[in-house]
Amino acid sequence: MSRVPVVVCVLAVLAVGTGAMAQVTFTNTTSADAFLATGSPDNPAGTNLTDLNFGGAGTLAVSPASADKGEFQSVVRFDVSGAAGLFNAAYGTNQWSVGGILLQLTSNYGTQGQQPNNRIFNVINGGQFVIEWLSNTNWIEGTGNPSLPTMDGVTYDSLPDLLAGPHEILCTNTYVPPGTNVPVIYTLPLDTNLLAAVNGGGSISLLFYAGDNQVGYLFNSHEYGRGNEPLIEVTANPVFKIVAGYFTNAGFHLNGIGPTNLLYDVQFSSSLTGTNWQTVGSAASDSTGTVQFTDTNATRQGARFYRLSL
Repeated sequence: MSRVPVVVCVLAVLAVGTGAMAQVTFTNTTSADAFLATGSPDNPAGTNLTDLNFGGAGTLAVSPASADKGEFQSVVRFDVSGAAGLFNAAYGTNQWSVGGILLQLTSNYGTQGQQPNNRIFNVINGGQFVIEWLSNTNWIEGTGNPSLPTMDGVTYDSLPDLLAGPHEILCTNTYVPPGTNVPVIYTLPLDTNLLAAVNGGGSISLLFYAGDNQVGYLFNSHEYGRGNEPLIEVTANPVFKIVAGYFTNAGFHLNGIGPTNLLYDVQFSSSLTGTNWQTVGSAASDSTGTVQFTDTNATRQGARFYRLSL
């Protein structure tokens, strides 16, 4: 009596694809943001700005403690609570994984050596800056601006509280002034804390600060608007899986779904407990993420277990 071959789904390494049908992207601007300033003798706003709030400003800033106008750090919060619902609707509940997280930042002062019109800010200069994840997502943005700072929200003096809970450096980036109103995209790592916020429907809180004594970075806040506000883009891919296997006149046919435009090895084994997986061919996913392959050597005698692997 012949046995029908068994098809086994094996998870493959996920990669970012390019096909619209196989990728869905969640995009949102910040729900809160503010720059945190220290001040200096050369800062027209004063030598000590550490207890003042600038959450209503149209810009965010990063500069080192050695900068002429004083140190600037910035804190931003993104609401990603809608991402999981979007991905569930596209792929089915829990049938997706995050393939990439990007930040897009734009400045109306983006030229090397440029002095912003408001002279409380440092001259624009290339350099290194750090992005750090904060578990604290409850800080208050406040309403202060450079012309009328307040004390109703997060300030430089709030940093000990912001860093009191778990926090983690995500990456250090190089800022090269790209010109005015030119978006710059930074790739965030698929850190477990970021993924937990996306999967759990929460918020992502990030702190920006200087990574060297050179950087002078100004980028627009969500109050600035005009299409140049900070953006987060979270892209999901369908979980890679074999969805069907059946005999045709040509042999045994496999259908799979996953990230787009990738090349997979098609492998088989006569036993799931063994390690002797043999490659019978290759198959590429198309622009929709569909993978198809026919094993022309398969017969209805015996059993074969299949897997697709990058």
